[in-house]
Amino acid sequence: MDQLSSSAVVTLFVESQNSSSERRFQKSLTIEALKARLEPIVGIRPADQQLILVDAASNPVCEISGDDSRMLGFYPVKDLMTLSAKSTNSSASAQINFNDESQVEKYVMDDDEYDRRGDSVRAFKRRHRMGRFADGASEMSIGEDAKAKELALSIPVGSRCEVAMPDGEFKKRGTVRFVGETEFRPGCWIGVEYDEPVGKNDGSVDGTRYFQCAADYGSFVRPETVTTGEFPEEDLFGSDLEEM
Repeated sequence: MDQLSSSAVVTLFVESQNSSSERRFQKSLTIEALKARLEPIVGIRPADQQLILVDAASNPVCEISGDDSRMLGFYPVKDLMTLSAKSTNSSASAQINFNDESQVEKYVMDDDEYDRRGDSVRAFKRRHRMGRFADGASEMSIGEDAKAKELALSIPVGSRCEVAMPDGEFKKRGTVRFVGETEFRPGCWIGVEYDEPVGKNDGSVDGTRYFQCAADYGSFVRPETVTTGEFPEEDLFGSDLEEM
């Protein structure tokens, strides 16, 4: 074991309780440096690592121990051998199997905290008015929400309406079918059945039905985007046909 073999690089299968992967190492790498490189791979601190070389027939060849200043090539390491890494620390925290989800403590963020974050997917969609925020939905303060609720309650169910889109130019016409609070989002919402299939649902969201309409005709919007009045259904082609 005193002589380094001719090839400067060796390919090994690294195995531990938490991982199994193929890695390439320089034979000139010291065992101290090797253990440091193995730590993020096998999840074992260098001081707790027990390294054993195993041949292709699963027979132990030798344990890599002793002087950590020795190079990897000092040992009879060959391509496609297995480098088995075990922990010498028997404490429960050091023996966690990260492949067993029941042993891994999970962080669960409550919805209110997630909603306050500015770097989340929800925040991105809200800023860019995407998905359920496309019809003018936005997070509001308590005072603004109270004002929105008062505005919502002044909108009669069954009234004709126009819904302003974020660009401020395009508007959708339809009929108010629902006014009130929902389970999918805090605050008061206006359920609209559009005249055209330009909506997002059929009056239900996440399995809860708020009103009935055809698929893609329904949508829920914030009350400040809704204007009620005499808004008859638009005949998009009627005037053109009369002139032909």
